[in-house]
Amino acid sequence: MTWGASSLGRILVLGLLSTQGVLAESDAKADPPKGGSKEGLAYEEINKKTVYSENATAPAAGSGALVPPVDGWWYSKVCADKFCIFTNRRLANGRGMVMVTTMEDYQKVERQEDAFNKADNKFQQEDGTFETVDLPDRGTALKAKKAIRRGKPVMSWTPALVVHKDVFDVLRRKERTRILDTAVRYLPDETQAKFNKQRKPLGPLSVERSIESVMLSSPFEYDLGYNYNPEMHSKHILNFPEINNLLPHDCRPNVAWYIDGGLTMRTVVARRINPGDELTVAYIDPFIPRPDRSLWVKNHRGFNKPCPCQACTHGGDAEAVKKADARLEELNSLFKELKNHDSKKVTPQLIARFLDLVSQERLQVKLADAYEYAALNYNYIGMDRLAKKYADLAVQAAMVEEGHDANNVIALRIMAGDIKGHYSYQYTLKRQGKVKS
Repeated sequence: MTWGASSLGRILVLGLLSTQGVLAESDAKADPPKGGSKEGLAYEEINKKTVYSENATAPAAGSGALVPPVDGWWYSKVCADKFCIFTNRRLANGRGMVMVTTMEDYQKVERQEDAFNKADNKFQQEDGTFETVDLPDRGTALKAKKAIRRGKPVMSWTPALVVHKDVFDVLRRKERTRILDTAVRYLPDETQAKFNKQRKPLGPLSVERSIESVMLSSPFEYDLGYNYNPEMHSKHILNFPEINNLLPHDCRPNVAWYIDGGLTMRTVVARRINPGDELTVAYIDPFIPRPDRSLWVKNHRGFNKPCPCQACTHGGDAEAVKKADARLEELNSLFKELKNHDSKKVTPQLIARFLDLVSQERLQVKLADAYEYAALNYNYIGMDRLAKKYADLAVQAAMVEEGHDANNVIALRIMAGDIKGHYSYQYTLKRQGKVKS
């Protein structure tokens, strides 16, 4: 996986933490901190809040873990290039979180502490719907104890580690390793243990996985936004240990996920799950062609073996694999036409075929997109009744896949509430010559 970004110049490294061999304080041009705490810790004002900025205290005897000197947002000044470590051990009622990011992006998250503290951070299984089981060479998995309908919440968690995507492109491997290793050691003990469980060797692996490997094996992406320079971005990879430890990848998963405005990942059942079925998610786009999906699994989740899921293997039936590849290729081709509002190829038959392929390919985690484009295109060609039907379905699907308060849900509600007043219907009027182009 590659991400293009230009380096902004390497920050001068001033020294090393004596007992840990981690990155030292940097940013030689920073103004000296003013004032101090009762404990003698220097601090500086960031966004009108006190954020302590001295190095961590020494590790507890025998623990090897670094402990931030304050229980709140803390700017460690452990940096490489423009990326520094920011942490808050009290966040989300003691779950804590650590970021490796820029000062600007840190400040966007720092303002949301109240939202983090209101997060559920739990499994929605009090009624005995799910159970955890240990699988040989796989670790712990989550299975259904009884039938579960679409839309039932599974679990929700705030992230333990948030890393700017450019870290993996701008920094050299040694720098990445050092700053990521340091960051994880700033997490509270319980959260750190959950994170490190992801690093345990499974299958044929005999060595502990690197933090970078863990992050790239579950690339849940979130864009913090608000950058004024279009050449820069605020895309981050978020790690949720419980998700990664319990829900394996499947190219046709039965659980959908989304990350809400408070950076909380929410997982929701996407299609009916029967008793004994394992719960799965897609860690990459399920519309990607099978050879590319299988290669990604081999490199990041499959212990150097191709993707073993049913959508990739069809039980070893080569003819079934060939037919599935053809279906997905056709589906992506039709989707391309539906996304082009000027396409002359869209017909009611094409839309119906697209929806049929989505069903055949068991892509229930993407129903919101499918129904939305069906609604738009029915409206483009003047079939407002079908447009209304699929707009309503899109609203229901988006509430499951994106959350009740998502911006897209609001937009779809507006469309469903006034089909003929929606911009898409104007294309019908233009074709009929009732409005000027």
